[in-house]
Amino acid sequence: MNKELIEEIQKLGLNSYEAKVYLALLERASLSVSEVSKLSKVPRTRVYDVLNDLVTNGLASLKPGKYKKYSAADFDVFKEKLVRQIDKQGLERKNAIEKVTLTLKRKLESIYPPLNQISDPIDYIEIIKDSYQIHKKFMQLCGEAKEEILIFDKPPYTGPDDQLEDQTNQQSELIRKGTIIKCIYQLAVHEEERRWQFQEIDLAIKHGEQARVIKELPTKMAVFDERIVVTFLEDPTLEKTSLTAIVIEHRSLAKTLKTAFETYWERAEDYHAFIKKENLIRKG
Repeated sequence: MNKELIEEIQKLGLNSYEAKVYLALLERASLSVSEVSKLSKVPRTRVYDVLNDLVTNGLASLKPGKYKKYSAADFDVFKEKLVRQIDKQGLERKNAIEKVTLTLKRKLESIYPPLNQISDPIDYIEIIKDSYQIHKKFMQLCGEAKEEILIFDKPPYTGPDDQLEDQTNQQSELIRKGTIIKCIYQLAVHEEERRWQFQEIDLAIKHGEQARVIKELPTKMAVFDERIVVTFLEDPTLEKTSLTAIVIEHRSLAKTLKTAFETYWERAEDYHAFIKKENLIRKG
């Protein structure tokens, strides 16, 4: 394994085992734990913990099945996540880190094939735990949608405001190009959160989204072009809200969940009609 690359990656904050495992994951579309251990030369007893840390930090994703497989995150996601963390901490290392990551990216691209050119016929399920990587994946899927995006939206909301702004701007551009976006919102319970929610819905409708509201939804979900489904699961064991995204590229499942969406769409209430009714109740 390339010692120079390992040292370069360690400059970004990973330890030697994490750097070796990340490089091993770049070799294939997905790898089992034993394959990662063999390629990275990291003891199998340690590989499990290293892979779990990489998934948690958004540098790898898990593909479930009888035998779990793991994939590397795109290096651009790696870089953006790192730079954003530095910005938040107010450190002066941003320019140096960007220089290191640019150099490292060039070296990686000269050795490893792009992730989107590596094929694996059974890789149709992906699990993502890191919030920033979830955001980037959602943005990617929105950008690739051509016909329609159907969304179940419900609290809790975990992403920072700039991520929500990114999504709103991108969806506005998609609608301008002819993509249909429909969203059913589960009404927030607390008044302050509902006030914020209504502001976001107003903005989305202004950009062309079709919106309805409902008292309760079964899950947080999005269906893209009857082809890809993303569902978001909240970890019930943690005090702090933590979401895991499951991305499934499966047309039959997507069509089934589109039917479920349409059923809830019929039950849901037009947003403007709901607001008008609420205002009349308050005045009365």
